[in-house]
Amino acid sequence: MRLLTRFAALALIATPNIALAAAPAPVPAPGFQIGDTWVYDRTHEVGANGFSKQTIDLTIDRVDAETMLVGIKPDGAPSAFVDHITGLDWSQRRMVDGQETVTGRPFLFPLKIGSTWTADYVQPRPQGVQTSAHFHTTYKVVGWEDVVVPAGTFHALKIEANGTAEGQISTPASAVASVVATPSGGTSVAHSERAHSGVVHVITYDAFYYVPEIKYYVKRIEEQYNGDNVRTVRDTDTLVSFKAAH
Repeated sequence: MRLLTRFAALALIATPNIALAAAPAPVPAPGFQIGDTWVYDRTHEVGANGFSKQTIDLTIDRVDAETMLVGIKPDGAPSAFVDHITGLDWSQRRMVDGQETVTGRPFLFPLKIGSTWTADYVQPRPQGVQTSAHFHTTYKVVGWEDVVVPAGTFHALKIEANGTAEGQISTPASAVASVVATPSGGTSVAHSERAHSGVVHVITYDAFYYVPEIKYYVKRIEEQYNGDNVRTVRDTDTLVSFKAAH
């Protein structure tokens, strides 16, 4: 018995000390107050040449048990805020077939590295030639990163979202008649197209950089790619300032 004890003690001495790093604590849901205000710079890129930039203001106008009212407007605009109902986790919601449906959920609190969740819904209402659309997005908490934005440098928790969208399109038959003027007189031209339908595929990518003391992201990148994996749109939000209500 003494021999076994001696060997056990020697084994402990010979084994190097290994420091086990504690896993980061999950990030809890924020507590909102009426008057919390954010200002963001937003850039919008379309294709290779399209570019625009604006500054937008967000403010909390109301906080309920499960939702809040967020006012949005261009920075400095004399118009009133346009209010949007969102979840207390910043989830976006829409009425689909008479039912309130979550269409996007960038955060699922408590946020823990490695956690994943999804958002999936079908938009049945026609929009132009699009008759319906199916959206599916998978979110994942990736890890902590340092991010530099106009408001400063922040240690942020990165959440990535990869998604797909499939839109059903239908183009009705059409006929066009016109008159082209020539030196010898007018010439009638007729053109017709058959009705056709198909599916449009879009790939989406989002990255959110969430900072607990800001109660929201300090940076967001949102991208869309066509069926050939070519980026067609990119929107980028960066925090300019945040003011907590007192």
